[in-house]
Amino acid sequence: MKSKWQQVKLIFSLVLILLAVIFVVLNTKPVAINFGFFDVKLPLIIVLVVMIIIGVLIGWFWGSNKHNQGKKS
Repeated sequence: MKSKWQQVKLIFSLVLILLAVIFVVLNTKPVAINFGFFDVKLPLIIVLVVMIIIGVLIGWFWGSNKHNQGKKS
């Protein structure tokens, strides 16, 4: 059985995922992204999904790094 803290984290994560999905689905208009030397015009939904994936990966790497440091101590 999971601890109460793990259950709270799971519920909080699911609520955040639901809000992110709703936000992404409601924002589908094309936007221009300026990379300095060139512009790219993409639907905002693509930009948001990519940014969410990048954020999850950064959080995962950051969290796994903290987890590994805790084991070494």
